[in-house]
Amino acid sequence: MSNIEKIKTALQKIDEGLKNINTNEDWLKFLEFQAKFYTYSYRNTLLIFMQNHNASYVKGYSAWNKLGRHVKKGAKAIRIIAPCIKKVEVFKEPDNKYEYQDKEAEKEVKEKILGFRVSNVFDIMDTVGDDDNLPVLVRGLKGNTSSDTEIYDNLRDVFGRDFSIREVEETLSLSKGSYNLDSLAISVRSDLDCRQKVKTLLHELAHAYDFQMNPDTDIPRNRREIVAESVAFVVSNHLGIDTSAYSLSYIQSWLKNQEEIKIIADTVQKISYKIISRLAESSDSAISLSKEV
Repeated sequence: MSNIEKIKTALQKIDEGLKNINTNEDWLKFLEFQAKFYTYSYRNTLLIFMQNHNASYVKGYSAWNKLGRHVKKGAKAIRIIAPCIKKVEVFKEPDNKYEYQDKEAEKEVKEKILGFRVSNVFDIMDTVGDDDNLPVLVRGLKGNTSSDTEIYDNLRDVFGRDFSIREVEETLSLSKGSYNLDSLAISVRSDLDCRQKVKTLLHELAHAYDFQMNPDTDIPRNRREIVAESVAFVVSNHLGIDTSAYSLSYIQSWLKNQEEIKIIADTVQKISYKIISRLAESSDSAISLSKEV
């Protein structure tokens, strides 16, 4: 099959995918999936979604090898449409093009799209190997010290009086935890390292308090996420756990502009204070906390 025929087939799949999104539930399901692939075009996200609903992080064969991982034998590739890019030298347009001749103009290198091709990528679930070079948002925080375990157990004990906190088995999704608005239940993946569990539990607790304090449904999701991760960072830091490698990447992925930091700063402070104060006031708390917030 020629490249043109492959592209034509891929475009037909996109049309089929659009026809299959017939209800709000279908659309929301796709939007939830699309959030994991915000760096990909709408078309490629839909192609990935159609071929593997459970995909969470994809790369090409060579790209996985560079990260120290290898595609499993027999793994099924996900086909996307990729641009064919060539670097070319062009004359840099001067502020006043009449000041000198073109032969005197400076040159600059630009990328030019010559066309498109069908490219094969593979989901992380179809690879094996080292996790060290994966982005921190994918691999999570590492740490299973006695201190990490003590902090996590205490958090579950203290806040388990107000919320249903449970551990769930590993899923195909990269989601490390969740908060259910209807049942007020908080879930944390059981396969995570304890340090990541601490951070995830704090993130979901922040969501719970944020929705209690600010139930307005018009608040954008990205601000909710920035609030939750900022609170998790503040409280984790207070407990002696540095989550900056994870939290800063997470916040940046949701931040649309710096003005949003000013909007949510007060909420972050109030929720952080609430969680830290609750831990400090707990008579059976096993964590040593400062009384200053």
